[in-house]
Amino acid sequence: MSDIDIQKLLDEPKGGVVNLPCGEFEGRFFIRKSCTVNGGGALLWSSSGPVLVIDADGVTINNLKVELTADNISEKQHISVYCHGKNPRFSEVEVNGSVLGIQGEEQYWGIPKMLDMGKLPADRQESFSVEMYAPAEAEIRCGVYDIKLSQDTLSKGYNSITLTVEKIRSGSIIYGNIYVTSLHTGIIRKIFISGEIGGADDPAPQNYLLFSVDREAPYAYQKMLEELDMAHLAAMPKPERERVVLTDEERSPKQSEAVNYDETEIFSGRRIPLAPREYRIELLCRGMQINLDIDAYLFMLNDRGKVDDDGGMVFFGNMQSSCGSVRYMSDSESGERAMFIDFRNIPAKVNHMTLLFSIYGDKYWQQFNKLIDGEISFLCENGVHMRMKLEKNISCRTILACDFERLDGVWELVPSGKGVAMNLPEICKSYGVIVAD
Repeated sequence: MSDIDIQKLLDEPKGGVVNLPCGEFEGRFFIRKSCTVNGGGALLWSSSGPVLVIDADGVTINNLKVELTADNISEKQHISVYCHGKNPRFSEVEVNGSVLGIQGEEQYWGIPKMLDMGKLPADRQESFSVEMYAPAEAEIRCGVYDIKLSQDTLSKGYNSITLTVEKIRSGSIIYGNIYVTSLHTGIIRKIFISGEIGGADDPAPQNYLLFSVDREAPYAYQKMLEELDMAHLAAMPKPERERVVLTDEERSPKQSEAVNYDETEIFSGRRIPLAPREYRIELLCRGMQINLDIDAYLFMLNDRGKVDDDGGMVFFGNMQSSCGSVRYMSDSESGERAMFIDFRNIPAKVNHMTLLFSIYGDKYWQQFNKLIDGEISFLCENGVHMRMKLEKNISCRTILACDFERLDGVWELVPSGKGVAMNLPEICKSYGVIVAD
């Protein structure tokens, strides 16, 4: 199925309808136009979320599976669907990760991925207890014939369910799913259930509690949501991070110079130590297919990932940070625009900064894919010049240029250059800045 371009199908709905072929398709996918997507039982998957980003209003999705395949990712990455549009509708849509952007759906779902009953004695009825937590009312049903549930609905909050295994003959295998369907959205979550039936004289199970919910989990999950960086969440997929291995001397805050990279190409995700000097960062290109008005936006973030005050956001409307360490140059005559950051004078309360470039305009064709050979330039006052090429065909109006993080007193550059499927006011809001319409 690799020769089928699923993203192209989603970008070009015919008559407002997208019919996906049956199959399994890897990638992060975006729905940017109001349409009906008929999944036909297709599976969209990725090793890191979100797998599907809905960035249009009034999208309807039918008969689709959205799955995360990696188990070793953080909760912040364990997101199947991120909805940025209004009034989405779902029918027969299965997910195995979080769903963000829909009130009442994005909170903590305390349901297990799997219930393993182990080996059970033959021809004997056994009952187990399962605790679940639901942020909204849901329907629950079991797809295994010989297993009954004590209730067919989950109420909002904690639920205690009895799972009863009927008398089954020796040598049988229990294999199937329990389905939890949100009554708020219709989104389905599956619980795989398994077991083995032994002989009639086999001992009964030692543990009749198959799953319980950590009482702190809903609160911890809510805190994670509040601290979630939505701009990073909505960024295009990043390659596996390549780390720069530094010696103790190179990591020392006392070192006056960073590693000398001279004129060199850098790549997304690679962490690079910076000299305690001033850097000029700008977006360059060989040309544009259409005229684009592009500006830079830098956010100086506190430990909660928020901007403390108006002086912590630097852009064309605020050309200098309140501390004076960051300034923006925008020359209307020459068209020259650059962000200057002096890493010697960043306040101690700021240990993280995010830089974005965004296109002014609301036409669907005003996107970064109209740049010819776009790149981000990082020029240090000591002459070190680093360049990062942009991915081609970025069909977004905003890109996450890079992050700057202070670790053990040393500022490091984490370049990105990926498209962000959010509008600029929403990004600003996620950093605690309210922008007037």
